[in-house]
Order: sequence, then C-alpha cells, then structure tokens
Amino acid sequence: MLHGDFRREQLRSGLILHATDMRQLHDLKSEAVQPPGMTFALFLNGGAKTWVGDRPFFMGTAAEHRPNGLEAVATCRTRPDSFVRYSARGDRIRKVTINISPEWLENVGFDGLENHSSVLQFARDHLSSIRWQPSPRLVAIAEQMLHPPVLLPLMHNLYCESRAIEFIGEAFQAVTRSAAEPASGTLRPHDYRRVAMVCSFLEANLDRPLSLEAIARDVGIGVNTLQRLFRAMHGTTVFEYTRTRKLHRARQALETEGVSVAQAAFIAGYASAANFATAFKRQFGTSPKNVRAQL
Repeated sequence: MLHGDFRREQLRSGLILHATDMRQLHDLKSEAVQPPGMTFALFLNGGAKTWVGDRPFFMGTAAEHRPNGLEAVATCRTRPDSFVRYSARGDRIRKVTINISPEWLENVGFDGLENHSSVLQFARDHLSSIRWQPSPRLVAIAEQMLHPPVLLPLMHNLYCESRAIEFIGEAFQAVTRSAAEPASGTLRPHDYRRVAMVCSFLEANLDRPLSLEAIARDVGIGVNTLQRLFRAMHGTTVFEYTRTRKLHRARQALETEGVSVAQAAFIAGYASAANFATAFKRQFGTSPKNVRAQL
C-alpha cells in the first residue's frame, strides 16, 4: 500500500512521534479511534484529508483555505473520537506528527508560566485547533526528525525528544498569540477567498518578477489591504512567502527531476549557487547536495 519510511516511536510515556516519508501506491481509507490528547502536525510535502468525529481537518496541500506553502496544525481531543483519513494513489507524503497524552500535558508544569492559561483552555476544548506559519527553525527540526543521524538508541530518543518538545513549544506559543489577538483581527470568509486568489496568482507566476502593485491590481485590492490580509493569514510577507515557495519548487526539482544544484538555484531565483545553498539549508535543515544525493 505504501512505499518509503514510516516510524512510530514512543519517546517517553505519553509522547509519541510519527515520522513519514513515503509514496502512496493505492487509494486508501484509514479508520481508527483516537484517544484523548493533542496532536501536532507539519506536512513538508503532500497533505491529508481527515475527519475527527464529524469535523474535517484538511492539512498541508489538502487545506483548501491554504493551498500553497507550509502550515503547522495543532488539534485537541478531550475524549476518544473516530478518525478517518483519505489518501490517493501517487501522493508523496513527508510529515512529522507528535501526539501527547493528557497525563504528559499535566506533568509539564505550567504553574508560574506566563499566559499558560490559554494553553490549558485550548486543552479543555474538544476538537479545538489552531494553524500557524511554521518558523524556519520548526521546518528544520521536522527535517531532522524525519532523517535523524545514526545514534545509539538512548541518544536517538533524546535527539528526537528534544526536537519534539521544541515543536510543542512553538505550538503553545501560537496558541498564546492567538488568544491574545483582538477579535477585530479575525478574517472574514471573503478575506480568505481574496488571499487564496493571491496565492493562486503567485503560484502561477513564480517565474516572473512581480511588484506588490501588480499583484494587488490583479486580484482587485489595494496594496495596504493586500499586505494586511496576507500577513494576518500567513504570518509573513508576500515576498517571503514567494521566496519559500520557490525554494520548495527547487527542492521538488532536485528530488523528482534530478536537476543539478546550479539548475535548482536558477529555479529558486538565485544567481549564486552558494547563496541558494545557504537559504536552502536554513529552510530545510539540509543541503541541496544531500537532497540530490538521495536520488
């Protein structure tokens, strides 16, 4: 059914890592019952159409409101609930998922930590969820958990656990920031559609130099509105988003087309292969040469 690598590791009681780098060989529907706890996920490639209970959770490239770029997701379950996932033949999935139990969360020790109440409130709401733009550091540690160095078992667990805790820490920061944002900053459905139009336009024109004025004119909004809505939804600027998308396109070319590092640099819009390699490693936690060597 699947081809590639799939790891499930219990790093310690109540803390479980799933690391997936595989290709789907057949259409598949998976069903299970998920226990209470929290799940944190980051799709580096591909996406998932899932339902927990009767609520859809579309992640990665399957997230309709965020069809491009990377997105981290945290969800909470206060009781056991059904889980259904659909995946299609040919899908390439590269993701890291971390699950924590209520007991693990209880033993973390939030007492005395500023703004910890927002995390505890999030943990008490069944099927609460939050999405955020992952930091470059989070993307790098996800890559490290996908392909950790060869270590003795104890050191391997410590290596992955330290990175899993960093992942959880960034998720809790996102929960805290979200709780602190005023309600007036909430995007309306119409705003989501407009930003989705911007993303589609950027994706179709990654090879062209574009000004903010040209992008705003194409989707029929002002430059200031474009910047405000884009940052509110993606947590970054239009041009930083475009830079990241070009790096992902270059990585895909390295992985699937066997292009040279110099050609990948050109695809990403870099005149210097050295500057491209620096940006690539900052984004993915590995070098373009290492990615190409895995072919």
